[in-house]
Amino acid sequence: MLRLEFDLQHHLVLSRKNPSDHAIIRLILSTLATAEEIANLSKGDLKSHGRRYSVQLFGEKRRVSPLDEETFRIISAIQEEKPFKLSEREIDEIVSKYSPKDKKYTAKSLRKAMITFLNDSALFDFRVESLKSKELEDFMNDFNPLFSGIWLEEEGLRDFVLNYSELNKISDPRVIAEETGIEESFVASTLGSGKSIFFLARKYNSEKFIS
Repeated sequence: MLRLEFDLQHHLVLSRKNPSDHAIIRLILSTLATAEEIANLSKGDLKSHGRRYSVQLFGEKRRVSPLDEETFRIISAIQEEKPFKLSEREIDEIVSKYSPKDKKYTAKSLRKAMITFLNDSALFDFRVESLKSKELEDFMNDFNPLFSGIWLEEEGLRDFVLNYSELNKISDPRVIAEETGIEESFVASTLGSGKSIFFLARKYNSEKFIS
């Protein structure tokens, strides 16, 4: 499950280089949006309720999903009323562009991976797909890293850098900074601060716990 989390965070971190692409990745991870729902989105579908945010999505059927504040802000800043005039193939290409080097994702498989991650993170017999309204909002606030922001906070980024270095066998801070968009000075200080969980798992023959 740790490898699955790395893959999800990989898309989130690397897509920050392009605000529109980043918004698409965030929509999938924050709301479990499908490619069809992303393509159909209009800015008028975004709603704010004080510090709470939601989005109306149109795919096979209409649904309303809670939305994290940062994703709301990024989409609201896009000038066009329909932010993503893209085909499913084009959305898949965007997702693939930010996938790990050894595993390519589509919008559908990234969405499925996030569902798996959320269901596993809950520690209870919950299925996020079956939750409605207030239950879904509470669940996302408690278990979705986009709502807490942890994947892009300093601690989360430090773990990501260590894992990125180990999995890609790259120790040069400049190369990691160029590939991830993370400040080189931050990368350099992080690489000297500890070991990746993937390194430790291999060292102690415990890789089954991180798959």
